[in-house]
Amino acid sequence: MPPACADDTLRFDHFELRPAERVLRVRGEPVSVGSRAFDLLLVLAQRHERLVTKQELLDLVWPGLVVEEHNIATQIGKLRKLLGTSAIATLPGYGYRLTVARPAAASPTAAAASEPAQRPRHNLPDPRTRFIGREAALADLARLLPPTRLLTLTGIGGCGKTRLALQFAHQEIEAFADGVWFIDLAPLQDAARVAHACAAVLGIPEEGDTPLMARLLDHQAPRRALLVLDNCEHVIEGVVALVESLQTAGSQTTILATSREGLGVSGEQIYPVRSLSLPATDDLPSVLGAESARVFVDRARLTVPDFEVDAGNASSLAEICRRLDGIALAIELAAARVPMLSVAEIAARLDDRFRLLTGGSRGLPRHQTLHAAMQWSYEQLSAAEQRMLRQLSVFAGGWTLQAAAEVAQTADEYEALALLTALHDKSLLEVAREVSAGRPRYRMLETVRQYALDRLNECAEGAATRGRHVAHFIAMAEAAEPHVRGPDQDAWMSRFKQEHENLVVALTWCSEGPLDPQAGLRLAAATGYYWGWNSVELGWRLARAALEHDHAAVVTPARAGTLRALARLNEFRGHYEESLSFAQQALVAARQLGEPRALAWSLNAVGSALATLGQVEPALQAQEEALEGARRLGDGVLVFTLLNNIASSKHRAGQLDAAERCYREALGWARRDVGRVGNVVLLDNLIRVLVARGELDQAQKFAIECLPLARHEKVSVDLLDAVVGLASCRGEHALAARFWGASDRQLSAWGYRHEPGELEHLAPFLASSRRALGHAAFEAAEAAGRALEFEQALLELEQWLGRNA
Repeated sequence: MPPACADDTLRFDHFELRPAERVLRVRGEPVSVGSRAFDLLLVLAQRHERLVTKQELLDLVWPGLVVEEHNIATQIGKLRKLLGTSAIATLPGYGYRLTVARPAAASPTAAAASEPAQRPRHNLPDPRTRFIGREAALADLARLLPPTRLLTLTGIGGCGKTRLALQFAHQEIEAFADGVWFIDLAPLQDAARVAHACAAVLGIPEEGDTPLMARLLDHQAPRRALLVLDNCEHVIEGVVALVESLQTAGSQTTILATSREGLGVSGEQIYPVRSLSLPATDDLPSVLGAESARVFVDRARLTVPDFEVDAGNASSLAEICRRLDGIALAIELAAARVPMLSVAEIAARLDDRFRLLTGGSRGLPRHQTLHAAMQWSYEQLSAAEQRMLRQLSVFAGGWTLQAAAEVAQTADEYEALALLTALHDKSLLEVAREVSAGRPRYRMLETVRQYALDRLNECAEGAATRGRHVAHFIAMAEAAEPHVRGPDQDAWMSRFKQEHENLVVALTWCSEGPLDPQAGLRLAAATGYYWGWNSVELGWRLARAALEHDHAAVVTPARAGTLRALARLNEFRGHYEESLSFAQQALVAARQLGEPRALAWSLNAVGSALATLGQVEPALQAQEEALEGARRLGDGVLVFTLLNNIASSKHRAGQLDAAERCYREALGWARRDVGRVGNVVLLDNLIRVLVARGELDQAQKFAIECLPLARHEKVSVDLLDAVVGLASCRGEHALAARFWGASDRQLSAWGYRHEPGELEHLAPFLASSRRALGHAAFEAAEAAGRALEFEQALLELEQWLGRNA
């Protein structure tokens, strides 16, 4: 049960919840709902005015249990069937919000007559600390924002720009009908990724023929939204390009940016964020009234709850505030030492630790003030802690305990844990839990990371540490690669997804740095399957760069594996000639190596590429040769893959009976040896051949079996695609056109292409539906499908399959 469940009945537009009785009534009638679904709805109802994150739902609805995110989606689907598809809104990647209005408490009748306006959706993080002072700044921002499309908060790093921006953004939620969206640019290392970061938050896929910026502009053009772009200074060129493009396109989007400097864009309104106010005197009332002192006291009480300011330490606190210039980050770092030092002792150390603050010119560049604060914090660490901080700076997107131990070369994980704990206790690390496994994951604030990275390079440790980072992720990827097609596929793929940014960084270093080219090839080969289902274009670019960096071009297993990965990625991208070229190179390499499994996979790659080019007979020759080898090896995943591909080739050749026999044999292997994605791929293919043979009830049965396995990813598009022919054959021609429009748009948006064999299969069914509807009606239905949110398309598919079951 969710904690703190109120006994009072919760009433909404057309339903009510009675927590004490655990009853849900929809339009006055009690309905049956499972225990988990009821708990989930109760959590959303109790927090109906805000977004509830996936992690929060997992913690409240499944307390103490390790469950996967798809459990949430399953329960949400059940609730939408009862309450309506629009009752619960999804913010992809973040969480859910109950959108049904509550009656106004003062006037239920009026509420029923006129439903109150819904609050815009947002992804603003809940504040971790109290917001103190800055009332005048909030008033200034409220005055400055309406007339401008770009308001930039400038100031020294650590002065509180982000905290002020978030506080103000929370206040402005009601003013933006299409939401307020927070985009943290701190993790980015490349200015070209700014648009990608925005697209990820706004739910716009990266891949597709249309440039991402153009799709982003189309998405935002009609929307009155506020984008909070945080930490712009290190990717300023990308931010400028985004802002200028939005302005040129006449978008209604407003930008609230935080940066150490103005963006230099025409029409920009700059607002300098000042330091926290300082005590005017050393007397106690003056000290307690200053913003900087109030922040110090508040943060100190996070670790020492009974901390107090009195006449004995007021002057020392005033000194700390003044010497740190009221810079919020510096004040907070000072307060973090209260468990170890008295206020007077902290003040006494400022002379030595912050020379830039005490002995320099008043004209000293302000960015060195933050450097002094960071230097002071850094020097409080032991030598081992300093080294740990430097080593960890090479990670992107966080790291695990094992990764920290290996990259930092600690004696064991216990030493690494002790050092991580020390850094966390000193506010230099953040800790989060992985949703899928409940394991701790660590990350640095970007300011701390940048400081540590400077110290790493200053100590000439950068190359060696990056080498260990690459080695760690090669080992991780090579250990995971044999499992990513197997029964535990989802768990292993989630590990790849968690380390996505680290994999990108590692592959980039391999292609640009002095590392052995074989390192890049090994990592590209081991991650090839992952990239095929996640960011196919990015994966192709990284793998191609790794191959080009291998100037020696000596035949090795890693090179052969990278060639196979590139063949597969190009096939997904619709570059079939390139796919065949890479596959043939991989086959030559595999024959030279003489390794049976590599040979079978390379023959499979050649066969797949030939099939996409319409060369079915030579494709079958390669695939059947590979199948013989796979059977000798007893490799279930490989046998399944080849049977599936052989069946697809036979289907394209018009040999429907033979294709079905191969698919059904492959199904036995799939259910024993292959993961969820492979099962969906096979079932989709089997549906197609059954539809082609007119066995519609059987095809329907497999579509229903496939539906719960196909999540919001490429295989779910394949399922939608597969039932187009089924809908057409059942005479539901408008639905066939609608499903086709939805699947084709989503597949292209994710950077994939329909394979020629799939298009050949669909062509007669689409033609039949077009004839039945007439050209205009068919085009209208297809356009309606293309306009659908993909989640809605999948829901319509589920409902249709249920009606026809």
